[in-house]
Amino acid sequence: MTARAFRELGTLGDDASVLGVGAGHEATIYWLTTQVGRVVATDLYEAEDDWSETDSSAEMLSDPGNFWDGPWNPDRLEVRNMNALELDFPDDSFDAVFSSSSIEHFGGFREIRRSIEEIYRVLRPGGVAALATEFRIRGAGHGWPGVFLFDEAALRATVLDGIWWDPGTPLETRVSDETLRAPVDLQQALAEPRAQVQVWTQYPHIVLQQGPYLFTSVHLAMVKSGSATAEWRRRASEFPPGRWAEGTQRVKEGLSRLRQAVARRR
Repeated sequence: MTARAFRELGTLGDDASVLGVGAGHEATIYWLTTQVGRVVATDLYEAEDDWSETDSSAEMLSDPGNFWDGPWNPDRLEVRNMNALELDFPDDSFDAVFSSSSIEHFGGFREIRRSIEEIYRVLRPGGVAALATEFRIRGAGHGWPGVFLFDEAALRATVLDGIWWDPGTPLETRVSDETLRAPVDLQQALAEPRAQVQVWTQYPHIVLQQGPYLFTSVHLAMVKSGSATAEWRRRASEFPPGRWAEGTQRVKEGLSRLRQAVARRR
């Protein structure tokens, strides 16, 4: 989906510069080296955690070719250890930014929102951001420790609210009955990469299940406005984004009062 968005929105070319956030050693990095002039892959490569073995090995810093056996251009790739909440680049640096199945691991709403604002900050005016993350279909709450599952309200509040970019493609959150009939257990899906099997036998996993949660992936492509980041930063305080969590609580309280009033009338 990232490749499709970049191609359709005109970001590819030898003069283009693309940033990957929480990029690990995913295939998109290597493909992009054959499509654009500069690719910068960032992740917490030096961290020793659950992701080190399967997604973000420190070896990526010294030998990225070890994780890919297809065509790519090593002269166009730069790999850097970097926190997604503090991207070490100037404003308006990249023609495109991508992050695939990463932002949901950055923490809670505030941390994820900060990472989104950082992506926006380093994107050039008119640039494209392509984001994929997890979308909750069933289950109460927003996931479990280490994984934030978005619903449409949380997704809009985190990615779109108060940021000067527009969706490059419509946000579609409907899931077909056929898709819902074929869930895959998350632990089963994770077993193969943990065993160093490069391609999952049931890839792509359209719907995953973990405990009470049923979830899938959602992809968004955003086009930054023609204004520089400095202008957004200067004017944003005049029009602060809505506080989604507080708003949700007020709605719940209002509905509760309405139900009580209806019950009394009966």
